[in-house]
Amino acid sequence: MLNKWTLSLLASVILAIPVLSASSFASPAAVELDNGKLQNNRVLIPLRDVSQHLGAQVEWEKRSQLITIVKDDTTIQLVLGSKKVQVNQSEVTLDVPAQIMNGGTTYVPLRFVSQTLGADVKWDQRVRQATITLNDLQIAVNMNPGQPPASQKITMERLRQLSDMLNEANDISAIQQVRSYFAPYFTDRFINSIIRDKGLNSKYEFKDLTSPAYYTSPTTGKFSQSIDIGKNANGDLVTMTRQAQFVYSEGIWRVDSISFKKNEIPITGA
Repeated sequence: MLNKWTLSLLASVILAIPVLSASSFASPAAVELDNGKLQNNRVLIPLRDVSQHLGAQVEWEKRSQLITIVKDDTTIQLVLGSKKVQVNQSEVTLDVPAQIMNGGTTYVPLRFVSQTLGADVKWDQRVRQATITLNDLQIAVNMNPGQPPASQKITMERLRQLSDMLNEANDISAIQQVRSYFAPYFTDRFINSIIRDKGLNSKYEFKDLTSPAYYTSPTTGKFSQSIDIGKNANGDLVTMTRQAQFVYSEGIWRVDSISFKKNEIPITGA
């Protein structure tokens, strides 16, 4: 059974890992990621992003370079740079090992991870998009079309500025000149939505940048931040993610839209 599975896996094209109004939460049934990678006709995904959206828990051991993915009764273990993957008691060999890309993000073949976690995968060559479906959840993974020149890339200092200003935009009741106050950091369209909604109406402040910014075109990009907000009735960890889309215009990067998503991550091994 394992040989048949492995041959089927290798015979296929190995596939590699939201924007709402300012005060909306992303629908749990539809997630869109823009940082897929196409490498030697194989599509790769950012491991942690996709796995957690599929309800899996991801653990990283820096010393051994071991990545463990747990979902229900399936445990997957990968080592960076190795083609050997342990799935429960069986070993599977990939022709593309897990690897670090985008300045620190771990990428793996999409079809393998998705199939071992019980999801279906489709690839649309016309629009260069992979779709992962698991129960009522659907994740669309778009291929990164390019990056801006190095001199134009957003700096960490600028990301922190944008993050701080988003926190201030949670409640704008004390800000008298909203448009002029946020103009150096937000686009006119985003400021209009903030004024219309009287702020982001979020009680959460995000400080840490959970992953590096990534680019969806030479003039657009996204960055995500997450915080733990408690546990649900089942004891699962509940996190809130804020994803901001930024655009480059008039020589600076500004936030153009944001989305919020609540995630429930099962706690295993208890």
